[in-house]
Amino acid sequence: MAKRVVVIASGETERRALPHLVRHLEAQGATLAEVRIPPGHSALKPDTAASLIKAAWYSNLHDPPGKFVVLLDTDGADPGSVVEPFRQQLPGRLRNVDAAVMYAYAQRHLEAWYFADAERLRSQLRRDLGSVDIQRPDEIDNPKLHLKHLLDRRMYTARVSEQIAAGLFPETIAQRSPSFAGFMAAFLNGGH
Repeated sequence: MAKRVVVIASGETERRALPHLVRHLEAQGATLAEVRIPPGHSALKPDTAASLIKAAWYSNLHDPPGKFVVLLDTDGADPGSVVEPFRQQLPGRLRNVDAAVMYAYAQRHLEAWYFADAERLRSQLRRDLGSVDIQRPDEIDNPKLHLKHLLDRRMYTARVSEQIAAGLFPETIAQRSPSFAGFMAAFLNGGH
């Protein structure tokens, strides 16, 4: 039986896109139970993450998740400085949750991961991706804004993000994006 994983993420874009980006991991023994996000567009902070984890844990006591992955956007900051407050504060707040809690990050934003599968992204957008280094998608400065510009007149929404994610190959993304590879490692068995 596959280990059920709950991802705690920052917003609707992640909630819609992540199921498509981890779909292939079920064959490796991990399945996405759900993606939980803070209510009312509030920021993902350690106390919010603890509340979301507890809510997911206690609402599924008959079939509890085997693991939680807290996925953070670093917005270009040092990943350690973004992740460390969660590592320090969550364990004390989750004493009654008997599941592993792992941490992962998108180096800037989740949208950087899309550029790692440049061929499929180019095909979906029906245009060149501009002057970005597709070999180093985690280093793209403001990938969300770059993607918005590429969409031209089409508005970038969580639904559009979901459509893009559904057409990408996660295996290709993992080869070019260390942060996505780290997320997949946390989802499967451990992480950074």
